[in-house]
Amino acid sequence: MRKDDSTLILCITVLCSLAVFTIHPNPVYGLMSSRPYEMLIIGPELYMDEMQRFIEFKMSRGICARYFSTEFINISLQGPDMIWKIHEFVACEYKRSGIKYLLLVGTYEHVPTNYVYSPSNEFNVADFNYKPTDWYYGVPDWEDSEVGLLGGNIPKIAVGRLPVKSEEELNQLISKIIMVEKDFKSETLLIFDGLNGALSSFLNLFSAHHYVSGDDLTISMLNRILSAEEVSHIMSYTHGSPNALWMRTSEGKWKTLVTYTDAGTINKTYGVHYLIACFAGALDLGNESLARALITSPSGPIVVVASSRVEVFDIQISSKFWENLSKTGDVGISFLESLQLYLRDQTVFSSEEPRFQKYNLYLTKVIYGDISWRITRDAEDNQPTHYTYYTEPDLCLETSLNIEAPSLGEIDEKIIIFSSVFLLVISMFYYFLVIYKQIRSNHQYARVAAKRVFVSK
Repeated sequence: MRKDDSTLILCITVLCSLAVFTIHPNPVYGLMSSRPYEMLIIGPELYMDEMQRFIEFKMSRGICARYFSTEFINISLQGPDMIWKIHEFVACEYKRSGIKYLLLVGTYEHVPTNYVYSPSNEFNVADFNYKPTDWYYGVPDWEDSEVGLLGGNIPKIAVGRLPVKSEEELNQLISKIIMVEKDFKSETLLIFDGLNGALSSFLNLFSAHHYVSGDDLTISMLNRILSAEEVSHIMSYTHGSPNALWMRTSEGKWKTLVTYTDAGTINKTYGVHYLIACFAGALDLGNESLARALITSPSGPIVVVASSRVEVFDIQISSKFWENLSKTGDVGISFLESLQLYLRDQTVFSSEEPRFQKYNLYLTKVIYGDISWRITRDAEDNQPTHYTYYTEPDLCLETSLNIEAPSLGEIDEKIIIFSSVFLLVISMFYYFLVIYKQIRSNHQYARVAAKRVFVSK
């Protein structure tokens, strides 16, 4: 066979492959493992290498996770914008794999949030009508018309975010998460109460707690307590702004308690910090977010729960979260279930009349850090028996592929088999066509040669 024919066969094979990819939507997606997994991670390709270390650690804790880049999702789906594409991708993965946790990596510049119209005029509290909410991604069947109503947009996936701005921040945060989760021991809950004993009703929920109330809720007080006490988690209730916590003294003056610059001076790591304070979790207001500063600090918490807009004392959500966490140790699912119960509470919501201010307590909640953290009861045993372990890590380390697919489809093994057979048949057909052409050419040459011999004679 001539060299030109071999080259032509190769070109035909490539063209047939492209034809199959065009006929069948999103073949790359179909080639992914169909095995269920628990945590979907979405972030830019920039963070993919750093996140492999986090995924391997979660594997060792019995949680299968997969990383998909925003670039991959962007080329894999046709839609109006990136927010819509991410939501559709997450919804499909929930249906296909039953994911429990969604972890977004990066700030809004890396993975955008959705702004939902939900006005705040019920209590005459100054706020913005459009609220940023990552929980939009946790509701596969989201309906804007359900905002503010009883049972409206019930989340089915626990959603968290690592709000890092660089690879260096991500590396430091992952190292802190791994260090704390490996040897974590459940000890004392530290309660900071900056609003006249409002958290005193919580004290009967905890068998072990350290309670601080008054004007001394400063970073120096926090460091003294962390040095002297075995503190597992912190809950604080104060006034807030995007980059600081505040309180009003007995003389009626405003006093700064903790600012974002103080976060870097915390002298010890701990588990969850639950901030009940307005705006403390906002990533889109001011120069820096207090919650972001806490989670990305060298020490401090590995999970921060906060609000990105106006906060009102959320006793229904926070009390149920701590109750669930004490029973199960699962941070993400504990918070998810507390939100589900809250949104179905008929004493809070109505099925006919929207209550946006109450709804915003759910809508603007953020969880920064490891949403999939499961706190073991026995600190000596890092492999709890109720976890499901996977023995094939290659199935859980998905990366994005630079192959464009026009739409997201339900592709299975049959398509792969069909594609292979199709290519084989085309290749064989062309091969025999070339052979037939070659034989016919040889036959014609033999006839011409024989004729020339006959004429010469």
